[in-house]
Amino acid sequence: MFCRSISPRKVNRILKAKCPTCKGTGKIVKDKMTCPTCLGIGKTSFSLGSPKKEGDICETCKGKGKVVTHEKCSTCEGNKAVLYCSQCKKLIKTGTPSGLCQKCSSLTKPLIYVLKPPIDVQLVRKGMLVLSRVGGVRRVGVFVKIAEGINVLIRAQDQTSDYAWDIGEEVIVEIQSISEKGKLYGVPKSLKEYAVESLRSKVRDLQILDITSEREGSFISFKAKIVSIMQTSGPTRFTFVDTSGSINGAAFTKAGVRAFPEIKEEMIVQVFGDISTFKESIQIEIKDLEELDIKETQDFLDEIEKAIDKKSQPEKIDFLIKSPLLKKLKPELEKAAKKIRKALFTGQPIYVRHHADADGVIAGFAVQYAIIKLMEREGYDTDTIRIRVKRLPNKPPFYELIDVTRDLDFALNDQKRFGDKLPLFVCLDFGSSTESLFAYLQIKSLDQEIIVIDHHFPDKKIQEIVDVHVNPYFAGGGYELSGGMLGYELARLINPTVTETLKHLPAIAGLMDRVEGDEIKDYIELAKEKGYNINQLKKIGLAVDFELFQLRFSEGNQLIHILLGVDVDKNWHQKMADLLSDEATKLMKTSVDNILLHSRSKELENGLMLVSVDVELYTHRFTFPNPGKITGQVFDHFCNKNAGKAIITFGEGPDFLILRSKGVKINIPEAIQYLQKKIPEAGIQGGGHEVVGSFKFYEGKRKNVKKEFTEYLSKLTLIEETS
Repeated sequence: MFCRSISPRKVNRILKAKCPTCKGTGKIVKDKMTCPTCLGIGKTSFSLGSPKKEGDICETCKGKGKVVTHEKCSTCEGNKAVLYCSQCKKLIKTGTPSGLCQKCSSLTKPLIYVLKPPIDVQLVRKGMLVLSRVGGVRRVGVFVKIAEGINVLIRAQDQTSDYAWDIGEEVIVEIQSISEKGKLYGVPKSLKEYAVESLRSKVRDLQILDITSEREGSFISFKAKIVSIMQTSGPTRFTFVDTSGSINGAAFTKAGVRAFPEIKEEMIVQVFGDISTFKESIQIEIKDLEELDIKETQDFLDEIEKAIDKKSQPEKIDFLIKSPLLKKLKPELEKAAKKIRKALFTGQPIYVRHHADADGVIAGFAVQYAIIKLMEREGYDTDTIRIRVKRLPNKPPFYELIDVTRDLDFALNDQKRFGDKLPLFVCLDFGSSTESLFAYLQIKSLDQEIIVIDHHFPDKKIQEIVDVHVNPYFAGGGYELSGGMLGYELARLINPTVTETLKHLPAIAGLMDRVEGDEIKDYIELAKEKGYNINQLKKIGLAVDFELFQLRFSEGNQLIHILLGVDVDKNWHQKMADLLSDEATKLMKTSVDNILLHSRSKELENGLMLVSVDVELYTHRFTFPNPGKITGQVFDHFCNKNAGKAIITFGEGPDFLILRSKGVKINIPEAIQYLQKKIPEAGIQGGGHEVVGSFKFYEGKRKNVKKEFTEYLSKLTLIEETS
């Protein structure tokens, strides 16, 4: 029998431990706000293009981007340590000569037992004082419930005026007798002061790792940290972690009513319940939760923090291809993988945002797939996975204000309604340019982390504000790697088991984004091992682009699975990819044939061939192919007709330009800065690679922008090798 009781000790000494609230600092954060001087960047000036660490450290926040104010910790009152009773281990405010709390010092107080699961009627003894509730009033007396299914009869003649005897009223009952058939009889007691202790049957204490389907139906117990509490329309759902793993549990009182309202996230508790399954995943049907004392909590926290940190560390694996550039990026990719794994293990939602093209969706899909498969391995049910991991397509190549506002609104509402943590933001194949800066500042104002995995030309301001920024340009690279190629390798670091299933995806991403280098050749060879040739890979990529256009802002998860051939019927995969790519090819051919009749070309003074087409006047709006795709097709047409020639193509709109180039490397951010200084009144914004880019401006300045940009291009040096 397990029975926590109070007993006198010969020698007691007061016990002391590091304060669990302030972690021994004596102070807690009162307020944390974005620095008003540097707007959260940590620097007040920048020198773009410098290989060294540039900019002046902000004096207000000392480079941290946050202004933090503290106040004295209310738990330890600034003393950095707390005292706790040497007997019951409960927190006490001030020391006592006996080393005991007031409760334990008053050993003369009667002890009242509260029966807790697992309950065994044999634990009840004659003379025991038990806490009960009135369950029913009969002629013979009052039946009081001391546990589910266990009643004590207080005979009518023993009833006193100390209680109203209303249904549900709390009554202290002394067990007076137990019949041969096990029936309990008692008398009421009215006590002003008493000590309360839990009384439960002996139960097997396990680690989460040991909770398996073979033990289904068993009543067990385990110590754990609560990393998530979510109230559903039915039960309250908890997520627990210990040093061995994680598991979900459900507790039910009434539909939509919070079970165990006194228990909060981050608490260390002893969990009691039955092992069961929910949607083919192991879970605990929670019968009781009991917060551990201060000493046990501190010891467990130290263990679990070390265990989660160790478990979050990605496995030491090699990249699937040999690439000096990828090797340079590996430390930051591992850092990103660790943050994502840690979010998963601590119950933090993950928002995976990606550019809405074939390259971007492959990056987002690969990372999402790796996370989901890891969560399934950890025993998370489908509902939890759906809520915790969101993949969100991003139309523009930057984090638009409307998107970040929507994301934060959803996240804050989920936090308010369901108790969710705020998410980790992962941005793939976009987000390196200053257009995303204000969106990131909004996220940072709520103290959330941001990971950016991108291959577009980066701005140093972004690198300063986000937590992890992986970009080939930071490692001396250029256009050798695409977002999907980086996303695939990140997915492998998160969960290496996805390597074979997704092995053909980086080749599709690289081909659709027209990257150049040995890396794409190696990925194509890997795809060939799975039975795909280059033509098939391009058809899949085109089908994905076509379907993404129709999906617009929807995730289209199952359709993307089919198009990419992941965990689906291969016949479906082939038929769908062929059908959509053939339709997309037909539509593109019609659009390009028509728009070529209206194309204009001329040779600039440096020998660069400039081709321009108006993608607004000579195409249907809001239909496939989009302006970017048409510009690329027109560019390919002129490249094929003018082999070896340096070419740049303008896809013109009333307030934008889309660029595709060959034979001349254009630093798009540098060109935009030049135009911003030359025509500041044009409102120019944009970004891109060395060979691909786009920017927008005020419609009234279209002629000025085109004229100045053409002059800028005519002064560039061409690359001799253009084939």
